Amino acid sequence: MIEFTLTRTTSAPIEAVFDRLTDHRNYKNISPLRTSELVRPGDTEPNGVGALRRMGLIGPAQIEEVTEFERPTRFGYRLRSGLPVRDHTGTVELAESETGTRVTYSVRSTPTLPIPGIGLVLGIILKQGISGLLDGIVRAAEQSTAD
Repeated sequence: MIEFTLTRTTSAPIEAVFDRLTDHRNYKNISPLRTSELVRPGDTEPNGVGALRRMGLIGPAQIEEVTEFERPTRFGYRLRSGLPVRDHTGTVELAESETGTRVTYSVRSTPTLPIPGIGLVLGIILKQGISGLLDGIVRAAEQSTAD
């Protein structure tokens, strides 16, 4: 089992952070991801619950489905394909703080390859990739409010 939580604090307001977090098509412009696109819009909002997004760094792209969209405090997704894992979920919680916004990104995943140590390797790769994405989201939110 792979489990980790990343936390960032930003001076950007919670609404700006949520908007950047849920702008799937822009991920490729603010993070190490090479591809990011909205495959299918959500049920009530384009980037909301039910939306499918395709993202990729190297190798095959991952398809993720948005499962939670509670503006501006919570966003969640589950991986549908693209990585050798099952039951992969990500949850991002945003909370206002004295200095702006606190962002907590939690991931759970189960590797499917029967190779000793693969969980450790995949965990490192996932953590680095998501950390880069999270840093880009925070930077973009800060820049959007500085303009």
